[in-house]
Amino acid sequence: MAVPFSSLMAQNQPLTPTEKKQMLDTINKIKTGVIKGRTGVNSAALAAYRGAASSNISAYEFYLKCYKEMNFTRKGAKESEYRDWRAKNKDYLSSREHGTARRLQLQFLILTIRAANLKEEERDSLIPELITLMDNCISAYPYIGKSKRILSSGATGSTFAQVYDLQSTLVGLKNWPRSPMDVSGIYESTIMPRYRTTETVKELMQAWDKRMSQEVKIVASENSSEAEANFKNKTLPKLKWFKYMDLLRAGQSREALTLMVTLVRTNPDHENIDEWLDDLEGYISGKVDPGTFEEAEKKRKEAEIANQKSKSANPAGGLGNTNIDDARKALEGLNLGGGRNGGRRGIPENVDIDQIRELFNRR
Repeated sequence: MAVPFSSLMAQNQPLTPTEKKQMLDTINKIKTGVIKGRTGVNSAALAAYRGAASSNISAYEFYLKCYKEMNFTRKGAKESEYRDWRAKNKDYLSSREHGTARRLQLQFLILTIRAANLKEEERDSLIPELITLMDNCISAYPYIGKSKRILSSGATGSTFAQVYDLQSTLVGLKNWPRSPMDVSGIYESTIMPRYRTTETVKELMQAWDKRMSQEVKIVASENSSEAEANFKNKTLPKLKWFKYMDLLRAGQSREALTLMVTLVRTNPDHENIDEWLDDLEGYISGKVDPGTFEEAEKKRKEAEIANQKSKSANPAGGLGNTNIDDARKALEGLNLGGGRNGGRRGIPENVDIDQIRELFNRR
């Protein structure tokens, strides 16, 4: 049946103000419902996390409940299987190291939920707490042994978060860290952008100093003279250069350029020395514009997006031709007694140990 020409014309007409209002009202209702649903889940998780984060023992006991729920109850396993798993791993799970790491992980999840319940511009109020939590994690880091990986892994993928399906409720949470020990990421994505304005230069410089002091402590905790030398000779000068670039973009050219000259004078063998000298010459002569905070932030976000796309295209991280399924199976055998698989401890000869480490660090 032919459609009248007048009907076709009507379909191509712009929306009327009334129609737009009706559609926007519908969207707002849907949005309210979605947010309400997420808030309900988050509220339950928040209450549970706060109770469990009160002590190492509480965190340990809560971890057992969550692990049992995810790996035994929901899979229809027998109670005896859970008891066997718990008995095999009691020494590690009940250790101070594990309890400390889980308590700090819970504190980070609490902050994450609170951040999700705020608008992005309102999250500035959480920055002091986030920095304090990082300090606490860094202080504990040298003493928690193999539990270090807990604080370096994505918290929203942890057993605590999985029980409440927390990740699905945080889709709108942008520019927030994945773990409390992702110090570089926290400063670059969460803290520094808040202070990159001409009105908050003092706070920005303080943030840079705090970041460098925290990264120094992390490297020191590794007890590796090689790592310390690498940080001192390569990484720290780079961080200082980036700090001085922020100072330059803030309009503090005299101080910034003076500090840059001192930096290149004291680091003539640095891998970036040629680039720094060329840029510095341009800044001093006025031939090169350092750009604005906004331009620098745009470039950072573009680089971040490109990096995420690269990771999505190569999820295995380019770890050679190792069969990732074999590595995953081997990892399951090593994971705290292996849950229901009886705690296989051997690694097949055809599995690359680096593949194991990569999968292990994702947990």
